Amino acid sequence: MKFYLGIDGGGTRTTASVCDEKGTLVCKVTGKTINFYSIGMRNARKNLSEIMSDVYKNIGEVTFENAFIGCSALDNRADSDTTNALCSDIIISKNITMDSDTYVALFSGDCSVSRAVVICGTGSMATGIDEKIHTKSGWGHVIGDGGSAYSIAVNGLSEAVNLFDENKSDSPLVKAAQHFFKTDNLRNIIDVVYNENTTKDVIAGFAKCVSGEAENGDEISLDILKGECNKLLRTVYSLIDQMNSCDILYLYGGVFQNSTLFRELFTESFNEKFPGIKAELLSLPPDEGALKLAREQYE
Repeated sequence: MKFYLGIDGGGTRTTASVCDEKGTLVCKVTGKTINFYSIGMRNARKNLSEIMSDVYKNIGEVTFENAFIGCSALDNRADSDTTNALCSDIIISKNITMDSDTYVALFSGDCSVSRAVVICGTGSMATGIDEKIHTKSGWGHVIGDGGSAYSIAVNGLSEAVNLFDENKSDSPLVKAAQHFFKTDNLRNIIDVVYNENTTKDVIAGFAKCVSGEAENGDEISLDILKGECNKLLRTVYSLIDQMNSCDILYLYGGVFQNSTLFRELFTESFNEKFPGIKAELLSLPPDEGALKLAREQYE
């Protein structure tokens, strides 16, 4: 029996799915990120190895016909050196292909139409396909991924410490930050934020608090959410303008899935500018889009 492997490697977590030659899903495993730019290649290989160890425990030491990997460290097709650096001696496959996580998400939707996908999770990125592939953003947290959980969180923390310095410790954002970082004094978060073991996904987790406070009516949190939403909209607008046609925009990632308010702000503005393009959450997870690519590319 033939087996195929599809992997979606986001900024926080990685999901690997396996199907047989009939397309029947036989295994799905979730683990930590394989984004080698944010955690380093050594840690990315360690996380991938742990994921694949669980996969092989489920299905045995098979050789895959093909493996297709979407990785948030990439914005286009990886060369063989990069692919081998991450996957060698970990994934046993006749063929391995790596591309961006937005690329595999594109193939989780309706492939019969021109389409785009915007991923808004720990980082953010948008990709569209008509006669060719178009990509926007994905610059990473240092340069800035507008609208991403990390960007929302950092702006939320910046406002929280400003409020704290202004002796406004009763402000919702200050209280939320102290609760999130488990301290009674916001000054103590310095030790946490700048600790070498505090990864960007940990910081990005504060975005849920900012969104929650916005939904509870805090004007400062709402302004942050609106500002980040506008940054992401600029990215998506530029993508759609570059495409010859687009029938649907798929939304994916933790910010869209966990914050109803952010999603509503985004879709309302998008629909006003592009009323003829449907915007909706991606129904099929990107790991299964990667699985589709793994099967179709070498059939």
